[in-house]
Amino acid sequence: MKIRCAIIGSKGYVGNHLAFYLQQRGILSHVYDMMDCDDINFEKIDISNPESVEKIDLNVDYIFMFAGITGTYNGFEKYQLYNSINEIGLLNLLEAIRKSNYRPKIIYPSTRLVYKGIDKPLKETDEMESKTIYAVNKIACEGLLKAYNSSFDIPYTIFRICIPYGNLLSTDYSFGTIGFFIKQAKLGNDITLYGGGNIKRTFTHVEDLCFQIVEGAFNPKSNGEIYNIGGEILSLCEAAEIVAQKFGTKVVEVPWPEKDLRIESGHTYFDDLKIQKLLNLKPYKRLQDFSNDI
Repeated sequence: MKIRCAIIGSKGYVGNHLAFYLQQRGILSHVYDMMDCDDINFEKIDISNPESVEKIDLNVDYIFMFAGITGTYNGFEKYQLYNSINEIGLLNLLEAIRKSNYRPKIIYPSTRLVYKGIDKPLKETDEMESKTIYAVNKIACEGLLKAYNSSFDIPYTIFRICIPYGNLLSTDYSFGTIGFFIKQAKLGNDITLYGGGNIKRTFTHVEDLCFQIVEGAFNPKSNGEIYNIGGEILSLCEAAEIVAQKFGTKVVEVPWPEKDLRIESGHTYFDDLKIQKLLNLKPYKRLQDFSNDI
């Protein structure tokens, strides 16, 4: 039977790659975003507006809800915007589904920032902490999905993402932490790291990321579950050194700004045993291999 999908936030980094990945699988998705797009299946919507959300075709099997605003310290200065898009946006979608005759499965991206940092592989059940408005939004949305599933049988799967990198669509590797490292190194600048970058993260190439999200979503055992996205565990310094060596630059320690140190989570890297059991994953793409192709 033909799988029907919708992607909300289709012009974002992960949403755009999910559309590409699904297309490679022969699945043409309905795509939605606030930004204009020439795609034949595109509809412009504002997820924070209930009337706009009514444009979404709910007669699909899966809705990848990847619309949102990210950031750390900015959330305190723009809390109304963060709450409106990140929480009210999801509520608008859930309410639209609740009032409809359809029950598409919502696929939702959460973040490493919901965890209390500690130097050990974090399990999905480990202690949570919110040091930013963004983290508060994500914890709240995880709860909203569970509540609407319990009361209205709206299925969902949550994937917690750490550090994604790479690009399947072009040679522009400008996203996130690795994108920052590459941009600095390409300019011939040293890569600067607060406090030397000894804190550890899980780095996931976007191809591995899309595989885990899509194949995990399609697995019926994933309904109502939360999964850490697996990848390669490296310190920020180790990751920066890989990029610096590629371009002949250096990694330089700089002191923490006080405001950034207050919201820093510390070590946040994942125990991925749960998703490994679900999907029987192959070895992850390594950052060193990726850097060789830049």
